[in-house]
Amino acid sequence: MKLKNTLCILLILIMLISLGACGKTTAPRATALPNTAAETQTEYRLTAKLTPADTESKSLAAHFTETAVISFTNTSSDVWKRICLRDYAASNLELENDMGGEYTPGSIREVLDSAGNTLKFEAQKDKSVVYVTLSSPLRPGERTTVTVDYSTEIPCGGERLCWYPSGDYGSKSVTCLSQAYPMLAEYVDGKWNETPYFDDGECFFSRCASFEMTLSVPEGCTVVSTGSETQNSDGTWTLKADKVRDFAVIVGESFEKLTARVGDVTVNSYYNSAADGDKKQGEISLKTAVDAVNAFEEAWGKYPYDTLDVVQAPYNSGGMEYPGMVRISDSYAGSLELVEGEVGKMLRLDVAHEVAHEWFYAAVGNDQYREAWLDESFAVYGEYVYQLYTGESESDVRERVMAFDGVLPQKYIDLSAGEYFDEGTGYGDYIHAVYKVGPQFLWKLRQAMGADSFDDFMHTWYTEHMFKEVTTADFREAIEKAAPGGEVRALLSEYLSPA
Repeated sequence: MKLKNTLCILLILIMLISLGACGKTTAPRATALPNTAAETQTEYRLTAKLTPADTESKSLAAHFTETAVISFTNTSSDVWKRICLRDYAASNLELENDMGGEYTPGSIREVLDSAGNTLKFEAQKDKSVVYVTLSSPLRPGERTTVTVDYSTEIPCGGERLCWYPSGDYGSKSVTCLSQAYPMLAEYVDGKWNETPYFDDGECFFSRCASFEMTLSVPEGCTVVSTGSETQNSDGTWTLKADKVRDFAVIVGESFEKLTARVGDVTVNSYYNSAADGDKKQGEISLKTAVDAVNAFEEAWGKYPYDTLDVVQAPYNSGGMEYPGMVRISDSYAGSLELVEGEVGKMLRLDVAHEVAHEWFYAAVGNDQYREAWLDESFAVYGEYVYQLYTGESESDVRERVMAFDGVLPQKYIDLSAGEYFDEGTGYGDYIHAVYKVGPQFLWKLRQAMGADSFDDFMHTWYTEHMFKEVTTADFREAIEKAAPGGEVRALLSEYLSPA
């Protein structure tokens, strides 16, 4: 009887302890997964709302709110006690403040783990770098999820993240949501990627991920995004993309669309419906994109997605690339030289350049800050491929290439953006290196190897590295294997920093 009483007391204590534990939120248990590409791919599930700006005042901001559920795997050999999220919207607003804006950078409001516990986070001096302390260490091969409450202002202007008036008399707007979500930074060689944000070139680096966004926008808006777009019965939009390095959305209140097919690829050209110049830009963009896809599939390999969207939108530079979508500045539409003049040629080359990035950046990835030449120089080289495909002579293209010979003395093309910076000239050497000298290096390799052999090399380089990331060391190894001759080795020594 005494033993029976003792057992009853123990059972009651165990039940009380269990009930007490039910009242607490415990740290989540991470899931261990094998390191296959499909299972380790980061997943973003985004629920967002865009509130457009009042177009009567350019001083007012649009607003974007979002709940981001991010699932990720520790693919390193280190234990992660914290992770790094990149808040590029914050850096975008800091640039606007440098030009007289009055915005509050910092889009991340709260971070929760998968059990609902609040996680501590802290933005660094560079506000795009945000460290989040995990509730329990994440070991190699384990997978977990965090939920981020995210909100940002969107300034009027022509930066990556912006809105601008469109339509008749500027009564409507176009809003560009570039990198408008908390992005998990890359963990390389034992540390998180903290490369600074800058707008004189590219500064992003991310492996392929999958995205699904449910987006609320005002009635009558057209939504264009990385991936597919479906409007639901309740007026919201579902946007989906897989195997993409980042995710962008452009929302327009006055978009029209032109469409063509290249094999099994749908090419769309979106333009503002306000003026004849806008439609003409849309027509030229569509024709150029079709020619570029044909040219690059012939030279390098199959286009990596089902759809290519070319979108006329506000932007201070000529264009900007995203997976499956390119953004082309609407400034071309106002030029009288749009069709036959120099401006028309610039538009065509800009479109071809950005479309080339679908092969080099979207499919074959690289660290765009540390080794920008691996996508930007390749995209300019793509302009040469497009020119030859559309009937320009070899001699005319060669003349354009060699016009930049010797513009970057005593500098290599494969340095990081920061290594090119000069207090007097800013990022001038960077621009020369990756947009002028790097393409010249590729053209000279083509001359040294012969056009057919170099085309074969480029095709192999693309197909073998599709949806992977490459480095200059990878390129050097591959080209030396494909062309072991002395002329190619001399070019490598001239243009690339010592191995």
